Amino acid sequence: MNSPLIWALGFANAPLLYGLAAAAVPIIIHLLNRRKFREVTWAAMRFLLAAIRKNQRRIRIEQWILLAVRTLVILLVVAAMAKPFLESFGMVIAGRRVHRVLVLDASLSMGYTSAGTSRFEQAKALAAQLVKASRRGDAISVILMGQPPRVVIGDPSPNLREVEKEVGELAMTHGGTDLTATFAAVDRVLEASTIGQKEVVFLTDLQAASWRPPAEAAAALKRVLARIEARQPRSVLIDLGRPGGENRAVTDLHLDAPVVTVGTPVWVRGVVRNFSATRAEGVRARLTVDGRLGPESPEEDLPPGGELPVAFRHQFSSPGESVLEVSIPEDPLKLDDRRRLVVPVRESLNVLLVDGHFQSEPYKAETDYLAQALSPTEAEGSPGQPSPLRVEVISESQLPRRELTPYDVVVLCNVAQFSPAEVSALEDYLKQGGGVVIFGGDQVLPETYNRLLYDDGKGLLPASLGPTVGDAAKKESAFGFDPIGYRHPLVAEYQGEANAVIIGLTRAHTYQYHKLMIPKGSKASVALAFETGDPAIIEAPRHRGTVVLVATSADTGWTTWPVHLSYPPIMQQIILRASAGRLSERNIRVGQPYDQSFAAPGAAAPVSVLTPKGQIVETRLQPAGGVSQFHFEQTDLSGPYQVRIGPPLNTESWFAANPDPAESNLAKLDQAALAELIPGWNFIYVSDWNNLNQDAGSVGRRGELHRPLLYAVLVLLLVESILAWKFGHNES
Repeated sequence: MNSPLIWALGFANAPLLYGLAAAAVPIIIHLLNRRKFREVTWAAMRFLLAAIRKNQRRIRIEQWILLAVRTLVILLVVAAMAKPFLESFGMVIAGRRVHRVLVLDASLSMGYTSAGTSRFEQAKALAAQLVKASRRGDAISVILMGQPPRVVIGDPSPNLREVEKEVGELAMTHGGTDLTATFAAVDRVLEASTIGQKEVVFLTDLQAASWRPPAEAAAALKRVLARIEARQPRSVLIDLGRPGGENRAVTDLHLDAPVVTVGTPVWVRGVVRNFSATRAEGVRARLTVDGRLGPESPEEDLPPGGELPVAFRHQFSSPGESVLEVSIPEDPLKLDDRRRLVVPVRESLNVLLVDGHFQSEPYKAETDYLAQALSPTEAEGSPGQPSPLRVEVISESQLPRRELTPYDVVVLCNVAQFSPAEVSALEDYLKQGGGVVIFGGDQVLPETYNRLLYDDGKGLLPASLGPTVGDAAKKESAFGFDPIGYRHPLVAEYQGEANAVIIGLTRAHTYQYHKLMIPKGSKASVALAFETGDPAIIEAPRHRGTVVLVATSADTGWTTWPVHLSYPPIMQQIILRASAGRLSERNIRVGQPYDQSFAAPGAAAPVSVLTPKGQIVETRLQPAGGVSQFHFEQTDLSGPYQVRIGPPLNTESWFAANPDPAESNLAKLDQAALAELIPGWNFIYVSDWNNLNQDAGSVGRRGELHRPLLYAVLVLLLVESILAWKFGHNES
């Protein structure tokens, strides 16, 4: 229900009301012009006195009417100069102080430029005008809508000059908005204010993506709005957006390989989308690598809402971290015309194989087949292209003494059991983005695995281990693989292949395996199953890394898979996918905190971050369990960030933040749609911001009266002239 409104009279230029004293001038002139007549006896006077007595009452009324009209003209002129207006404030009294909360939309869509000025610059200019137009004693707070929002000035500030300066220094973000958090910030600011009259002014383009609350936040938003409405502020929404608008954006950028190594060609793939309502002609994209211009895609036309996939083949010649960028020609919204990707390029991937049954004889150990599958040129001594995987094999007993940080993936093959210290080391390793692959076997103790590694679903194992299925010693039953429609990337390349290739996977026989049981609600995915329906390979994220669990053995003890042609490529894919955590952590969404873990000795090391705007932010690594944690929240700008970490680590890395593609869609809401999406919010909708920019004070005022008063003055002057002529004619 709308709260009752009381209209109260106020004046924009109240000091000019002293001019009302000028209304006494006609009265004074009237009094001064009155004469005292000396009586003279004259015979003809009798007839004149008789006429005067007859018309005296009419003449007196006419004179009072003219005096009233002339006095009213002066009163109205002075009142118009004082700019009277009517205010509506819940239950307030005119003339009291006002706490005005300015909420500026700082999301990416506000960067849309028209006539050389962005919507955000328009919002800042109008906000500055609102500050200037505030009356003496008013106080201002400033909030930036973002994800998350930022309270720039929380406590109401009466220092209007400093507030205006602060508004001028505001910078927009390149992300979206958190609507619920924004209203919560408004509520906190209003709650802390002791000023009775409150007003909230939103300056926004009313973009649908920013103002459409997600379904899961509807209840929280309703509660926040109820608290705000209980404070009875006057809410004004100034719509700076316009329907339509031309915009194209690069909405996706990725590689077709989970890990990049020197000399291995990869495809750089992107997507360009036309968000305009009109056809975009001659759209092309260009690849830039570490600031060096690369190839361009062919020009193509894009229909409204159409997408254009682009692909560039690139080969990295040296290790390190490279910044890729795909860009299109600039349009009115320039911020989404390029997208970046930080790619760690490795000389090779280091893989540690932990053998639970180490043997010196060839193909007797648990890891012999796997080592050959991962690095065939090393195992066979062939002179061909060297493998990007560097494999090292250790026995189970050596694991507690081995530092895991230098390795990209740790593979545990038929390891019998683990100590709590080893489990803790593996967890810390996953926090640093490493990958862990676990194979089953006859030495695996399910009770130990379930207690230490699964830990009732809280551990690193994505599934618990049940009893084994089948008997490898008797080989009475053989279980084939089910690729489950080739949906998982691990086996996707087999889809559409000839039967001779596919049977290299499906004809592999497994005689015994661990029954893996995935908990309900798990993020784990089954990459490969057995014909029984039981999972054969499970992949799941853990911390910043990846865990892959294989139900059978890595050697031929339980399965014939290691001697089939499908074994080497799938094993290599498992290693590449498990090591991808250190690639994905380099690329985040604008506004998303960036986290990276390092070895424990780096705790308290100094860190400097160079932002896309060239600013340097100083911070430090923080201890977090068995690792050193880097946490950075100032990611509200799109582009590459350079991270330099001081001693004892002395390392340098990059990460990139990219905008949410939803922010590129300029579709906007109207007043009715907003009222429907946010029920219970009483707001005044203003769309004619061009006039407001010239007279910004009218945002906080309703029913301005100075123009009607001036029109009334013109009418009264005309009436006075007519009456003076008419009354004079009557007297004659």
